[in-house]
Amino acid sequence: MLDILKFNPIFKPTLWGSETWVVSAVKDSESVVLNGEDKGLTLPEVVQRYGADFLGKANTARFGTDFPLLIKFIDARQDLSIQVHPNDELSARRHGKMGKNEMWYVIDADRGSQLIAGFRRRVELADYARKVADGSIESDLCRVPVAPGDCFYIPAGRVHGIGAGMLIAEIQQTSDVTYRIYDYLRRDRDGHQRELHTELALEAINFEDITDDPKVHYTEARDAVVELVSSPYFVTNELKLTRTLQRHYAGADSFHVYMCVDGACCFLSPEDQGVFLHSGEALVVPACMKSVTIIPDVTVKLLESYVENR
Repeated sequence: MLDILKFNPIFKPTLWGSETWVVSAVKDSESVVLNGEDKGLTLPEVVQRYGADFLGKANTARFGTDFPLLIKFIDARQDLSIQVHPNDELSARRHGKMGKNEMWYVIDADRGSQLIAGFRRRVELADYARKVADGSIESDLCRVPVAPGDCFYIPAGRVHGIGAGMLIAEIQQTSDVTYRIYDYLRRDRDGHQRELHTELALEAINFEDITDDPKVHYTEARDAVVELVSSPYFVTNELKLTRTLQRHYAGADSFHVYMCVDGACCFLSPEDQGVFLHSGEALVVPACMKSVTIIPDVTVKLLESYVENR
């Protein structure tokens, strides 16, 4: 019988900080099960073995044997490049992969930290390449100060960039397709700028995405399920618990991923199989499991994500 599954974190150092992939089915970066009878299996092998019992019937019909989400923690010590992701149609046509809609949840941030999400004013297509080349594109981007608990939905086509000094939880479609559109004219030790994907990005960018308030607005509540994002690609809720919660999944027909962003807790299956989860870790409750009991160690803050089939 399928257990609640905990996976190994995959640490990836970068030029600007690090990423930790905690639930991944991306080729050559597959998560490995750490507990239970399936210990040692990769996430794709779990999906192959259990199919709809793990993913859900509707998800299996929609995604086959592909796990549809990639779950990360991002630790930004320097500004990341400005990027854009293609949608499903463009990514399938060019790369044979899913598109990349994603969300960010700010776990921690230095005072003064900012990120970029969308344009703050219109950029004409004819001016775009010049603005990237001379750096004036920076003045057209929507910069937002951030604090712990801030949430952002980043649909495919939205220009975006994570700034220095923040720790972020990222939930996204399973895709590693990213177009780098600007890198602050930075150069390496040899005087070379990083490769940009200016032409590839042109068709991907939504130039109509003009905003001065890209944050997701929600009201935090204790011992409740608070919806952050509801999209065709995933639903994510915040759970800030100070007491035991029994979470029921009747009718959900989906796996549920939990990221621990603060504190610690124990997950109990209906058969009293227990899995501990600490800050910086994640686990997956299979679709065939219709409830779990979450027991906080004093307090715990979790992000719960699943795919809602509409």
